[in-house]
Amino acid sequence: MKNIIIITLLTITSLFAIKDSFTVKDAFTAYDKKDYKSAFFELQKLDKNPKALYLLGNMYYSGIQTKEDKTKAIELWIRSANMGFIRAQYKLGNVYYRGKGTSKDTKKAFYWYEKAASKGVVNAQFVLGGMCETGEGVKKDSQKAHSWYEKAAANGSVDAQFFLGIMYEKGKGVKINFKKALSWYQKAADQGDIGAQSNLATMYEEGRGTKEDFSKALYWYTKSANKGYSTAQHRLGLMYYYGLGVNKDVEKAIYWNKKAAAQGDIWAQSSLGAIYCKHNLNEHNHSDSEHEHEDDEAHHAE
Repeated sequence: MKNIIIITLLTITSLFAIKDSFTVKDAFTAYDKKDYKSAFFELQKLDKNPKALYLLGNMYYSGIQTKEDKTKAIELWIRSANMGFIRAQYKLGNVYYRGKGTSKDTKKAFYWYEKAASKGVVNAQFVLGGMCETGEGVKKDSQKAHSWYEKAAANGSVDAQFFLGIMYEKGKGVKINFKKALSWYQKAADQGDIGAQSNLATMYEEGRGTKEDFSKALYWYTKSANKGYSTAQHRLGLMYYYGLGVNKDVEKAIYWNKKAAAQGDIWAQSSLGAIYCKHNLNEHNHSDSEHEHEDDEAHHAE
C-alpha cells in the first residue's frame, strides 16, 4: 500500500513537471511568434523563471498587451537579473544609464553593466570602458578603461578597437605605442570604421608605427572621406593640394575641403580660406567644382 502511494505521488509530481515544461515552452514560443496575448497570459504563470520575468518586463515597459508600466517592468528585470539572467542585467544597465523609465543613475548602470560584462556581453564591456575613461558612475581610471576596451575588442567590438588605437596613440592608461595603435586602427578600419580609417591614414601619412606611405594614406583617407568623415575629407584635400602621394590638384583640394567645411570642420574652413586667398579665387569661381569631381568620388567609392 505504501509503495502504491509513493508511486502515485511520483506520477502526480511528474505530471505537474510536464505541465510546467509545456507552459514554459508555450509562453516563449508565443512571445517569439508575437502572439503577445497568449504570451502575456502564459508568462505570468512563470513567476520563478528568469527569462519569463525578463520578457514580461519587456511587455510592461513597452505597453504590449497590457498598460505601460515602466516601474513594474524594472522591478521584473531586477528580479530576473538577480537570478543571473544576462539580458536583464544588460537591460538594467541601459535603463539606468539613459534614465528611461527611471531616474538616471550611472552608479547603478555601472553595477549592472559590470554584471553583464563579466559574463561576456561585448556591448557592456565597451560601455564600461567608456565609463571608466570618463568617470561616469565610477572613479575615473584609464587603466581599467583600457582593460575593458581590450576585452570588448578581443570579442570583436569595432568601437573598442578604435578606442584602443587612440589610447595607444595618445598614451592614455598605457605607454604610447604607435605600432599597437596602428594595429588596432587597422582592425577597426578593415571593418569599416570611418574614424579608424582616417586615423590609420594619418599614421601612414606621418610614418608613425610604420614607414611613411602616402599611397596608403591616400587610400584610407579616400575610403573615410567618401563616407562623409570630415577629418578625412580635410586631410585628403591637403594631400591633393600639396601633391602627397598624388599629383597636385587644387580643384580636388578645394572640393574635399568644401565637403569638410560644410560639416563645420574649422580646420577645413581655414584651409579653404587660405587656398582661395593664395590663388586669388573666390567660391563663385569654383561653384561647379563639385560636379567636376563627382566621377572621381564614385571612382574611389566601393
